[in-house]
Amino acid sequence: MSLWDKIQYEFNKGNSPIRKLIIINVAIFILSGLVMMVGRGRGEQAAIQAESFLELFYTNGSFSVFLTKPWSIFTYMFFHSGLFHIAGNMMLLYYMGRILLDFQSNKKFYTIFFGGGILGALTYMLIYTVLPSFAGSGGPMPGASGAVMSVVVAAAVLLPNYELFFFGRYRVRIKWIALVLVGVDLLYLTASNQGGHLAHLGGALFGSLYILHQQGRLNLDLLKTIKNPFKPKFTVIDERDILRSKQQKVKTEAATSSRHANANSSGTPRQEEIDAILDKINQSGYPSLTKEEKDLLFRASDK
Repeated sequence: MSLWDKIQYEFNKGNSPIRKLIIINVAIFILSGLVMMVGRGRGEQAAIQAESFLELFYTNGSFSVFLTKPWSIFTYMFFHSGLFHIAGNMMLLYYMGRILLDFQSNKKFYTIFFGGGILGALTYMLIYTVLPSFAGSGGPMPGASGAVMSVVVAAAVLLPNYELFFFGRYRVRIKWIALVLVGVDLLYLTASNQGGHLAHLGGALFGSLYILHQQGRLNLDLLKTIKNPFKPKFTVIDERDILRSKQQKVKTEAATSSRHANANSSGTPRQEEIDAILDKINQSGYPSLTKEEKDLLFRASDK
């Protein structure tokens, strides 16, 4: 297996969207650092050129500037301005994303992430166009914060009472984490980094609207049009995966009759079953679920 084949295998291992997004963000952060390092090493003018090159991939508050680089509404989510910037975003994506991914398919997870990032950029542009003095300089803005906020708020709207443990003793419901993050953005909206805070709020709005739409409390068919750009075009085959698949097939066939008893005639879990499982999660946490209950949630999220 060549080096490139190994890279592709690691990238698609488990087909986890969180894994892929973190790998891409970290790789681009390292490459961006190398570009700036080379530029600075060649003098002040080269450093300015290197920075200008990277800004081609950042979004802007000015709509006229955006029209000269329309790809930036997507690419800006993979660039960060510093180590703490990327570290904070990736930690939130990892911890809150894992909670959300337990109840969403990969396709829906990508929709929440990229939809939040796109709406975050559009929010920045809209406010800068309408109220330029309020939205700051309208300059270039990198960062996955809007997309990550979409994931955080989506998880909080879906499972508001899901609890996280901090330092092994403090239990905090994720709705309070989301509310604090949104509150900080609102509090500092006129202080500094207005573009970033506006993008965060736009992402938070998308995440909440998406889950409300999914729950049937809103009807937003536009959300169905966002595609998954990281859908693998090939399958990486591992002999161990084949063996595990065969073992799982035997277990699945043995449990088929009991699973059918927990579903209606169309194979779709009943709403009261899902509600009961969600209540159990709120009381005892996701790890307390049985394999059958987890399977019911997964099949419900794919409908």
